[in-house]
Amino acid sequence: MYPVLIKIGNFELRTYGVIVAIAAIVGILTALRYVKDRGIDEDTFLNVVIWALIGGILGARVFWVFVSPYLSTYLKHPLTIFAFWEGGLSFEGMILGGLLAIVISAKFYKVSLKKVLDGGALGVAIGYGIGKFACFFNGCCYGIPVPSWWPKVFPFSLVFTNPKSQCDLLNTPLYPAQLLNALSGWLTFFALIYILRKNKNLYDGKLFTYFGYIFSPMLFLVEFIRYIPNRFFGLTPNQWFSIGFFIFAFLFDLYNKRISKIEVQEQ
Repeated sequence: MYPVLIKIGNFELRTYGVIVAIAAIVGILTALRYVKDRGIDEDTFLNVVIWALIGGILGARVFWVFVSPYLSTYLKHPLTIFAFWEGGLSFEGMILGGLLAIVISAKFYKVSLKKVLDGGALGVAIGYGIGKFACFFNGCCYGIPVPSWWPKVFPFSLVFTNPKSQCDLLNTPLYPAQLLNALSGWLTFFALIYILRKNKNLYDGKLFTYFGYIFSPMLFLVEFIRYIPNRFFGLTPNQWFSIGFFIFAFLFDLYNKRISKIEVQEQ
């Protein structure tokens, strides 16, 4: 669509980087509001966020590089691996890298891991909903070609024509995978808000598990219409991640329920 937002001489400001930055800021502010209401100091939380961002960006880029169809190109030109502002960040890798960083930094700063995860669930959901518009404008994470009977008008199908976009299927009607991914983020966010309003006494960590239960299936389904050449046993890397994350959320929920009951009994 519009991969380059501003061009002055040889300088190009890509739309992808701007939208990702906006998504990160909105996500952080959303999570910050949640944790502040639950007694976590702002400075301490922001310290955790810094490490989470570092871990998330590294994880997102590494995951993308190794599952993308351009792996051979990245290996031939290693410096391009670090050009994340041009596009090519994996949400799944961001979750893995960010989670690892949060676990380590929360322990270091002696802050409640479960409260941080709950706040992070809200922040990630809305950040994903905004951030996927970056993929829409950049042309990455695009869908497979639509069948002949499918409506070939926006928003039912997308056609990328700009050669500077990261879409390899130019001038071809494609499924709107990016927009559906963005929608899944917004639906998850509003579902979590609804759950919060209806359940004032959620124990810490429960919101994070709801995030896994709600978001993972939607991510799994959208992958069926995404153009992902690399598949393992018929499923994309993101679909395997969705399955793994759903199972992780379920096991975390079981463990968390047990711990919460013990804490209540002790009180």
